[in-house]
Amino acid sequence: MQALVSVIIPVYNLAEYLPRCLASVAAQSYKNLQVIMVDDGSSDESRLSMEAFTRIDGRFTMLTHAYNRGVSSARNTALAIARGKYVLFVDGDDWLEPDYVAHFLADMQQGDYDLVVNPYIVEKLAAREPAERHLSPRALTQRQFLDGVRSPMGQIRGYLWNKMFRMDLIRRYHLRFDPTVSMMEDELFTVEYAVRAEHFYYGGYADYHYVIHAGSATADSPVKVLPQQILSLHRVNRIIATIGRDRTLKESEGEV
Repeated sequence: MQALVSVIIPVYNLAEYLPRCLASVAAQSYKNLQVIMVDDGSSDESRLSMEAFTRIDGRFTMLTHAYNRGVSSARNTALAIARGKYVLFVDGDDWLEPDYVAHFLADMQQGDYDLVVNPYIVEKLAAREPAERHLSPRALTQRQFLDGVRSPMGQIRGYLWNKMFRMDLIRRYHLRFDPTVSMMEDELFTVEYAVRAEHFYYGGYADYHYVIHAGSATADSPVKVLPQQILSLHRVNRIIATIGRDRTLKESEGEV
């Protein structure tokens, strides 16, 4: 039986972009999906698109927040009902090529990996092909992956939507997003997951279109977001530092 993949989509005032996003999810070549949309208190017509897809496609479910609680809370709400063996996070203003899920799943299963990461296409004024799109797929060590997460360049980064995660690891360690963090909350989650994972893979498929527009979080002034970024980066480095301490302890106890 095909593995169920949960696709989580937080939505807040994305009426202009959401129909294309949801249509690209519905059109995936891999069909066994649980698509969880969370309306995080939108005040525009985003709800109309979500309701339309729940009517025409039984794989789509819509959850609602009475007021805007933030993207971390929206993702946590969806994780609470996610039934998939694997989970993908998609932003409602982006869109997917048809084999986005299929490519992730094939790589995840061929090596029993804990996490697969892929390159992505940035769309600002026009789509820009990633430099790494045609590089060979390869296994990554935990250190290589975490270095890529912290790097300000490259195709790994701390984003959620270019990675597939295992739900059993998320459940085992009770991983959730921190709703008190408004910047780099995705990177914090990725690092919390990665320090508990062992097997990583770079798939090389650029199937995700990351759309940058005036309302994107990355469009905020660097001066405005810098304090939160510094705080989040400090937490990321602190989490990663625990890996070295834990390994040193195990070696001293003769466990390695």
